Amino acid sequence: MARPLDADSFFDHLAQGCEIFAPGCAGHSLLFESWLRAQPQRCAGLRFTGVHIPTVNTFDFAGLHPQARQRSIFLSGDLRTSWLEGRVDYLPMSYTATWRWLREKVSFDTVLVQVAPPDDDGNCSLGVACDFTPATWPRATRILAHINPRMPRTRGPSIPLARITAAIEQDMPLLEITDPAADPAMDAVAAQVATLVEDGATLQLGLGRLQSAVLRAVRERRNLRIHSGMVSDGLLGLLDSGALSPAPDAVVAGVALGTAALYDAAPRTVTFREVGHTHDHVVLGALPRLTAINSALSVDLLGQVNGEFLSGRQLSGVGGLPDFLQGARQSVGGRGIIALPASTPKGESRIVPMLPAGPVSLARVDADCIVSEYGVADLRHLDVHARARALIAIAAPEHREALEHSWQALSHRL
Repeated sequence: MARPLDADSFFDHLAQGCEIFAPGCAGHSLLFESWLRAQPQRCAGLRFTGVHIPTVNTFDFAGLHPQARQRSIFLSGDLRTSWLEGRVDYLPMSYTATWRWLREKVSFDTVLVQVAPPDDDGNCSLGVACDFTPATWPRATRILAHINPRMPRTRGPSIPLARITAAIEQDMPLLEITDPAADPAMDAVAAQVATLVEDGATLQLGLGRLQSAVLRAVRERRNLRIHSGMVSDGLLGLLDSGALSPAPDAVVAGVALGTAALYDAAPRTVTFREVGHTHDHVVLGALPRLTAINSALSVDLLGQVNGEFLSGRQLSGVGGLPDFLQGARQSVGGRGIIALPASTPKGESRIVPMLPAGPVSLARVDADCIVSEYGVADLRHLDVHARARALIAIAAPEHREALEHSWQALSHRL
């Protein structure tokens, strides 16, 4: 039976080992965060590991104390100060690589979880955040649980109450993220993306303005399925419009991240699975017409994709992008779509001659479809000159001539 947990005993447990797993998305406990903020001096020597999503999981664990550290596969603006001060360990890994690492290579002294109250069998559902925690808790020395009545009991992974070391049951808000407001530029991109989505397709989308716009743009489709790392409030619009397949497993996801309305609908709508399933290449390849739709910051005329760097500064990580693009290539009728507005808000072209030297998020050999508000560049089976022409054709008209000249010079150096 789990022992009672309060703020003081919480830190007593943490002091027994420095390696701590703290989940991201709505698995992040605002109660545990408040305890950490209240006693930052007790975080000296601790290292917190988790998959913390930029703009969503904004809490800087490494900022709690000069001797605290944070380990993550994403770098965000919220971690910038700690990164510059040398307290962030950044791992440039995809979701599937991270899953294997957590499951097979690393063990934690303590795993923090936020779970639903136990069911009649004594199991505590991981609720709307089932992505990476199932890889970590089986080999952990101890599990500290925030049992939150607001966490819905969902179809997906759970933790036996008997396996939990100490727990507190307390009603607290879940982390909520509202869908972005409609944006005309992104709606125009989404309208082009929607031309590639067929009835009966299986969609993968991430989080943000593009994904919300695409879900609005495909509400007239029918028998759609979703297989994704996460779902947002845009799912509710598909439900209301009748676009989703009536199959009980029409929606499979690792996490739900949105508002209370989404969390209320999740238990009857979403089948939750761990990253070892949602991002598995074999599972993805077996899905017919898997249409993976992801955003980017820029694309060059070779087909290389940048989804992480802005003005030379890293703002994110690759996440599940390589996994879903590979799965879409293996899927019968599948498509891997990278979509972005042709220009930045300042009018600069997002389609550039060549990405700056350094890491790229997606290699040119993995490029499939690039979409802007000006059309679709299907790069499959094109030679390098035809690729460049296709990408220039979907650039903003005022940038096309300069891109043509740049390509003429660049192609002579290839």
